[in-house]
Amino acid sequence: MVVRIAGPLSLAAYDRSRSLLRCGAEPGVWACRLCAVLNVDEFESVFRSGWKKNFVHVPPSAKRVLVVSDLEADAQEAYVQACRGLLEPLTERESPEWSFAPHGQWKGVEGLLRLVEEERPDVIVTYRNLNSDAWKWAYSLGVYLGALTRGTEIPVVVTPNPHAYPSLEWQHSKTDSVMVLNDTLVGDDELVSWGALVTREQGELHLCHMEHDEVFDRYIDAISKIPEIDTDTARETIQALLMKEPREYIASARAALEAIAAPLTIHEHVLSGHRVADYRALVDAHEVDLVIFPTLEEDRIALHGVAYSLSVELVTTPLLMV
Repeated sequence: MVVRIAGPLSLAAYDRSRSLLRCGAEPGVWACRLCAVLNVDEFESVFRSGWKKNFVHVPPSAKRVLVVSDLEADAQEAYVQACRGLLEPLTERESPEWSFAPHGQWKGVEGLLRLVEEERPDVIVTYRNLNSDAWKWAYSLGVYLGALTRGTEIPVVVTPNPHAYPSLEWQHSKTDSVMVLNDTLVGDDELVSWGALVTREQGELHLCHMEHDEVFDRYIDAISKIPEIDTDTARETIQALLMKEPREYIASARAALEAIAAPLTIHEHVLSGHRVADYRALVDAHEVDLVIFPTLEEDRIALHGVAYSLSVELVTTPLLMV
């Protein structure tokens, strides 16, 4: 296999079968002054360090919204109006068709999933512990929300439970402060695009990358046991690189959204942590109206590492699970 280097080193090539650098200008000469400067590891490091993942704006489809509840009559109407108020930016930009599935229009998990399949919504709006009195104990999502998040690939807006919070105060949130949270934000274009869609005009979109500090510390501890590697240098270099990549990604998101004149301000939050309290502190500090995070892991078998904890903890803050 031959790997050619573009730019100033375009004459150089690496022949893996001989583990040597060959000079394209002098075919019979191995390791000329130009080529000998780089060894294989250096070449690969230079190549990789120059690569970065840039944000690509892909506007989400939100033409059909389904509101699922266990409410009736006036309580149902009040909840629907609260949902419309919360998602006003989406309504203004997408003009979606709203449909409603209150108490009596579906029965059991199978019935709810069948209804969703028939309606084919782009977004579902509902709340924790649907059709249950388990809302009195904020320990779980409930079987219905669990089925919607794991049994479909449809983004779900999770509002505070109207039985627990009948005043529906969250409807006045206005989504002028929206936060996108992930421990691997780089490359999650869909998540950021949803954030841009639901943030109100002249609002603030907070993009947060939370590097898992305990995982980082564990690897540094392993490195500290290898005599050939300087631990302090490794810690500083790796930490800097881990923070650099999400900052570059967020900068590219800012540039891309400015290019389409998105009427919002982007704020960068790149930090270390992992506990729900770390995320909660960010949400509270910036008076966030809507928190957006990934629903499932990449294999789509289990809830994303941070998804379950946040969805159970942030019971008074509307969420969008994508």
